[in-house]
Amino acid sequence: MKKKSTYSIWLEPTGDVAYNYKQRIKKLSEKHGTPKFSPHITLVGGLEATNAELVPLIDTLASSVTPFSLTLTKAGYLNTFYQALFIHIAENEQLLNLRKNACQLFDCNKNEEYMPHLSLLYGELSSKEKEVILNNIGREFYTDFMVKKVVLMNTDGTPPRWRKVHTSMFKQAE
Repeated sequence: MKKKSTYSIWLEPTGDVAYNYKQRIKKLSEKHGTPKFSPHITLVGGLEATNAELVPLIDTLASSVTPFSLTLTKAGYLNTFYQALFIHIAENEQLLNLRKNACQLFDCNKNEEYMPHLSLLYGELSSKEKEVILNNIGREFYTDFMVKKVVLMNTDGTPPRWRKVHTSMFKQAE
């Protein structure tokens, strides 16, 4: 029997937004000695399964939606490693429906609070350090971008070990 791993399902920005945030994350992580990672919005995390179990479900999920726009809003932070510094995503019906469908497919807790965001920095930083960073980079972003695919990420271990396993494009509008 294949060993189960831990996976997350991500949405990734495209085009200039993807490039700009990849560079921003890289600069912040280098400056603060924290892990680098690709810009993304986690749709579902902490799935324990095998590739063979998840890939067909990812394809099913992607086939249920057409590309849609998301909007980055204001920056925030929490006292957790993976939400050290982030930008909120504006409430969006397509995103919430996709999350609901994903939770049905992957048997995750639909009632768990979902805070869509794009992380800028992972790590153990004080609130004061985070406030200084926000004073330097700004607190309001208001950027729109399209999401066109879901990405299955193996998130075993630390961010340098994370690997993209499968990408499934959304169906095109008729």
